[in-house]
Amino acid sequence: MQLVVIWTAAVSLFGYIRHYGWTGQLGVSPEDLIEPWFDVSVGLILGTGYFLIEMLMDRPFFERLSFLRWAAVKLLLILVTMLVFFAIAVYLYPFMNPSVNDLTLREFLFSKLMYLVLVYVSLISLLITLFQRMQRKLGPGILGNMLLGRYHHPREEERIFLFIDLRSSTTIAERLGHVAFSRLIQDCFADITEAVERHQAEIYQYVGDEVILCWKPPPGRRNNNCVAAFFQFVDTLAGRADYYQATYGLQPFFKAGGHLGRTTVAEVGILKRDLAYHGDVLNTTARIQGKCNELEEQLLISAVLADHLQLEKEYTLREYPPVELTGKQENLTVIGVQRPTPLRSG
Repeated sequence: MQLVVIWTAAVSLFGYIRHYGWTGQLGVSPEDLIEPWFDVSVGLILGTGYFLIEMLMDRPFFERLSFLRWAAVKLLLILVTMLVFFAIAVYLYPFMNPSVNDLTLREFLFSKLMYLVLVYVSLISLLITLFQRMQRKLGPGILGNMLLGRYHHPREEERIFLFIDLRSSTTIAERLGHVAFSRLIQDCFADITEAVERHQAEIYQYVGDEVILCWKPPPGRRNNNCVAAFFQFVDTLAGRADYYQATYGLQPFFKAGGHLGRTTVAEVGILKRDLAYHGDVLNTTARIQGKCNELEEQLLISAVLADHLQLEKEYTLREYPPVELTGKQENLTVIGVQRPTPLRSG
């Protein structure tokens, strides 16, 4: 929807500027050729086409292309779509407006106006692509906050954190070698995308073979998103088990730890700006995740976080006596979260 609105506004702006800056090529006045309804229609069609192209370009095959190749393919698809649309529009327009009798497809396609349209559409497409890439670089929701200066000064907020880490990463790295191991991590973190988007998570950091997700409490609690996101990631990896076995000779398994607490959020850096979270909640979450192997659990969360969720209907919970966490003076109650194993019929 946002893309449709952006393209409608961009095309309308182009039409408005042309009304005051074009001298009437092809023997057709600006009022005859480009009317407000036509601007809106073009914007809606280009926006819808752009959205469909975005869906196509989000497929894994295209996402693995370098940025320049990815951008070039995307721009080519957009220009082809636009040319096809204009060819149809120029052909049909005389039937809708009989006063236009000297406008031909060849004249329009090779006119200065068409070259201007191509340049304009290319620039708008490039700006949208760069903005989207910046969003992906920083993560969902972060770019907007940085542009608004929300965290220019440190702010204290409550956040849910989930640390997700690859099991037996050292052994796997030694077995695969650094290059293949890096490709494995790329594939795994690409496969977490759907879970992040569906469950409204923010990606705070990638640290080696670990990814840190976070939520503000309302979206994190809603539908148990902070727990459901992890298990969807697990399901995605299981669904691609054949690919991982064929490519790397193994199936990756991840463990995770979750916690809720107060944290300070601030923009840091000058040459490279980023959002950073500071506070005990991050250290505690990391220590909880570190207990997964010892307690033989795939997902551990704090009792504090569990009290804010409704897990009993969907998950099996196992509460452990307060455990000692490295670097923490007080022991902490942790809870193992498992999905019930479905009963086999027959």
